[in-house]
Amino acid sequence: MSTAHHPLPKKNGHGGGYEKQDIGFRFAMLFVSALIVSVVVVLIFLVWFYRLVAPAPPQQATTARRLPPAPVLQANPAVDMEKFRQREEQKASSYGWVDQQAGIAKVPVQRAIEIAAERGLPQWQAPKATQEKKP
Repeated sequence: MSTAHHPLPKKNGHGGGYEKQDIGFRFAMLFVSALIVSVVVVLIFLVWFYRLVAPAPPQQATTARRLPPAPVLQANPAVDMEKFRQREEQKASSYGWVDQQAGIAKVPVQRAIEIAAERGLPQWQAPKATQEKKP
């Protein structure tokens, strides 16, 4: 068998089994132009159809600002945290009554540390150990 190229047999007066010329430039430009015009026409139709079918945007009945449904998120977490720390610092550094009837008061943390250093910590009774009875 030889490796030479053998064209296909001629049918209906045509030559071998491959095209002998490319498509014409005029045909290619007409095809591309028609494609672009088709895309533009479809886009115009879709815009018109969307405006026809889509509901109108809701009108704002009031100018008052409505809050979104819960959960409401913080607008400025850094400021909120700073305010929280200031409140906690105020609580930790002030005197006050917890239960005046029972004589329980709160003192600033630094003062409580000084009192504990002077008097020592209270001695707590250790719980009584229990032994389980083995059968």
